[in-house]
Amino acid sequence: MAHRITAILYVVPGLGFAVSTLAILAYLDRRGELPMTPFGFRLLGSTVPGMGTEQLTPLSRALAWLLIGVSAVDGATGAWLEQDRRRGSVVGLATTPVSFGLGLVLQLPFLLVVAPLRALLVIVASRRSSGSDAQ
Repeated sequence: MAHRITAILYVVPGLGFAVSTLAILAYLDRRGELPMTPFGFRLLGSTVPGMGTEQLTPLSRALAWLLIGVSAVDGATGAWLEQDRRRGSVVGLATTPVSFGLGLVLQLPFLLVVAPLRALLVIVASRRSSGSDAQ
């Protein structure tokens, strides 16, 4: 059951961030500005210097594409974790610092919570499985 929850925590945000970031980039290209939320802030707009609040700078646009790539990898990671493949754990832990860093720079609070949580679940699951192997 725990590996299924961990897999879901990789697949759902992975697909969600990949698709939504693509949609945000398409909106930006069409309208020349980032979409506004009902809460009064712009999606992917960041107060971090050099990132852009109403439009993306070249750096923040590159980071948005990196987010799409990492999110796609996270989707695959979730599938591997569901299949109980070791590569899911390895790749999941490897993408965690990248996902967390993108969450910080692009100011994506959900990613700041979910990235460390799912990495922690991967570590706990791998310790349990290695502990059961030793018995």
